[in-house]
Amino acid sequence: MPTELLDRLQEDKLQGLEALLDSYETAAASGGGNDEAAAIADFFVDEGIGVRQSSLRLWNHYWSRALAGKVPDRRERGTKLLALLERGDRLIRRGAALARAYAEVSGHEVARLTQFEQQSQAFPLWVQECMTRWEMLSRPQPPLRRERIAGSQAAYARGEGELVSDVIARLEQGGPLVKE
Repeated sequence: MPTELLDRLQEDKLQGLEALLDSYETAAASGGGNDEAAAIADFFVDEGIGVRQSSLRLWNHYWSRALAGKVPDRRERGTKLLALLERGDRLIRRGAALARAYAEVSGHEVARLTQFEQQSQAFPLWVQECMTRWEMLSRPQPPLRRERIAGSQAAYARGEGELVSDVIARLEQGGPLVKE
């Protein structure tokens, strides 16, 4: 099934990066690798950005499918998606910390490290926002107000409407949404 394959690809990527981070955290703690420290820091910045991007793609894929009604069990899928996004979050933050440690050991500036650190700090909030949106899919829709619909249709039939282009032009000029 394609959905399971996509999850597995993300899990494999995360698992590989976890193992790599573990080994380099040990090396950073022992103070080894000063000659290549800047290159290692740059590598972790690149990998962390890659995990962030793959997490964004994963979210976008499932969100689009959910909006189209193509996710049969949203609760189960949401649980799995949350687990993958949170795991990615932990790896991104670990990668940012490790990249900073290696950058400091090298004494060199590492490209995009500051930007990546900012992204890693904002990532947990993004995950939380995504899961809040996911939960909103399960909320019941408010019932249609047939009287209001009929009233709007009657007003439109009487010519009591306004062109959308006119409303947009008024808003662009700083005017109110509804004519006064």
